Amino acid sequence: MKFRIFLICFFSAYTFAIAQKGFRIGPSASFVSSRLIVNDSIANNFNFRFKSGFNVGLNMHYGITSNFSISLGLLATSKGYRLFNDTNKNGNILKHNQTHFEIPLHFIFKQRLNSLSYIRENIGISVSHMISTDKKDLKNNNGSFRISETTKNKTYPMLSVGLEACNEGKNGNLFTFGVFYRQAFNKNTNLNIFNNQTATKQRFDLTYRGSYIGISVSYLFSLKGLKKKDEFFY
Repeated sequence: MKFRIFLICFFSAYTFAIAQKGFRIGPSASFVSSRLIVNDSIANNFNFRFKSGFNVGLNMHYGITSNFSISLGLLATSKGYRLFNDTNKNGNILKHNQTHFEIPLHFIFKQRLNSLSYIRENIGISVSHMISTDKKDLKNNNGSFRISETTKNKTYPMLSVGLEACNEGKNGNLFTFGVFYRQAFNKNTNLNIFNNQTATKQRFDLTYRGSYIGISVSYLFSLKGLKKKDEFFY
């Protein structure tokens, strides 16, 4: 009797482990938020807040064991910043999003909650390449201040960490919902702030690194479920 129970448990665990392995691929979308960094100081009447953005793309996932896998993504990301001048009632805001192409690579560790759900911790690196213009001048609506953007590093790496809740269908397809953070260590863009459209002497400067936090959803199709059934010819 004990041996029979052991066999049942063994084959159940084996079937579960096999189901976690293999290749999955599918779409991914995220809501992201990022902001500026102060280099030295910022004028009293200026402040900045988080700017919303998004990324969309394709995720590829390969399960190596029942508890460990790797993933690779191809993403288009829109992220940026907002700067406020509190002395102006009208036209006091300047906001701008840049477009980036990202390739995130993650190592994934899984903890099972039940037969169809589990938690995943992700850690890895994401390489970002900016495809927007290298230099850009921006002005607010009434021209009371302007920003001169200069790109320092179009391509730069970011540390990427995240936590996901996952639900797996009987066909092996996987739905994920998670939060993540990507930290850049190099300057992406220098921002020189001027009092008006014609001023030649900058008032202060800021930095945009490109780091951001996000909420993501993805749906990954198991290629095992796409295999053709055996055909018989008579």
